[in-house]
Amino acid sequence: MRITARTPVEEIYQKAYQLYRLRILVILFLIPLYILTCKWGDLTVKNLWPLFLVILIEVLVNRPYKIFFQDAQSGSEALIASVIIDFLAETAALHLLGNVDLFIYASCFFISIVYCALNLPTFLTMELATLASSLYAGLIVLGHFNIIPQTVSFGEGLNAVQETAIVVRHIAFFYLIAIFVRALASALVKKDERLEELLWELRETSDKVKYSYHMQTDYFARMSHEIRAPLNSILGFSQLLLESPTEPPTEKQKDFLSRIERSAKHLRELINDVLDLSKVEAKKMQLVAHEIDLVKVVNTVLDMFYEEAVHKQLNLAFTEKPASLKITADELKIRQVLYNLLSNALKFTQHGFIHVHLAKEADGGAKVVVEDTGPGITAENREAIFRPYEQAGRTTAPHIKGTGLGLAISKQFAEMHGGKLWVESEIGKGSKFILTLPQTPVIPKTEEAALAANTVA
Repeated sequence: MRITARTPVEEIYQKAYQLYRLRILVILFLIPLYILTCKWGDLTVKNLWPLFLVILIEVLVNRPYKIFFQDAQSGSEALIASVIIDFLAETAALHLLGNVDLFIYASCFFISIVYCALNLPTFLTMELATLASSLYAGLIVLGHFNIIPQTVSFGEGLNAVQETAIVVRHIAFFYLIAIFVRALASALVKKDERLEELLWELRETSDKVKYSYHMQTDYFARMSHEIRAPLNSILGFSQLLLESPTEPPTEKQKDFLSRIERSAKHLRELINDVLDLSKVEAKKMQLVAHEIDLVKVVNTVLDMFYEEAVHKQLNLAFTEKPASLKITADELKIRQVLYNLLSNALKFTQHGFIHVHLAKEADGGAKVVVEDTGPGITAENREAIFRPYEQAGRTTAPHIKGTGLGLAISKQFAEMHGGKLWVESEIGKGSKFILTLPQTPVIPKTEEAALAANTVA
């Protein structure tokens, strides 16, 4: 993936380091290959100091140093300079060793041009081809006029015109490689560049969504009192009017007031669910844990539903329970979980029974099962019902109202305690909602508590 203005400087540094390792491999492979093939049968090479010089430059001088990679622009410039220095050093080494072998020279050029085409702006491929051609032609011209030793040879018996034709052919070969590599790399990189653009857009969109979501949940969490206060006022005055001993309302007024009271209660439940979920997601909900007896807690929650169960002719019972089962938990939140489970069971169960089972786990925790003979839940909906605003069952009971937040909140409360909440169900055979709780919850530290602990340490 090509380097752009948005490429992180750390990624540019990693690319430079990859190039550095590639250059070391080239030195370890191509230079020994050159020596062996040029001195075949005679391994006595007189002037090895140029080889040591290029190795010193490549290993020490041209190594990517962090100081040159402060930002994207300086990192890109350092990487481009590294490619140029690398090619110049390899060309100088071949010249000083006494033979600018076309195969070795072209191999070094090919490696550099491919790297530029894949990682750097496309115009650098043609510039590198121009650099390679200029160096090659310059060595020939300077050698021809005896300014430097002649290290590029075309064979014996060739006149100036023939040598010029060979040079032109070699330069055309360099440009042909550059054009071919550039076209091939563009085809390979084009999709990657488009993918990178999409990833950047996705990151920006994700950041905006996260920020908006955080602002929304934080707003709901802060608006708890402001939303509940007027609603409680409506409920309070409705009840006062209904129960007024001095000025009893007429039957019609009672009907209207009862409707106002029912609607207000329903609205309060919906708002409470939304606010509770917002608090959990904004991480403003905390556990207030102490020792509780789950047997007593389940009994008190069941008492709230007996009348409704009798009205619907359902058998509501606490069928299996120990004499006492004590754990450490937030009683209000456990009550709300049980309330939500029983409330849902009563909503969707039209006949049969609703049974609650309580058992002690081997690790000292508790297992609560709320079993009903409702319509059941399909396999694909068993996880969906625990997501906010999902209501698997609305299709079979369209008259049932709610936000679809009860189970989502219950699952969050169970997990805050270190427990789990899931469902086992079959269509037409009812459902079992299973809640497990540890003996003692692991209460996460607040940021202030964590900071204080670190300060003391």
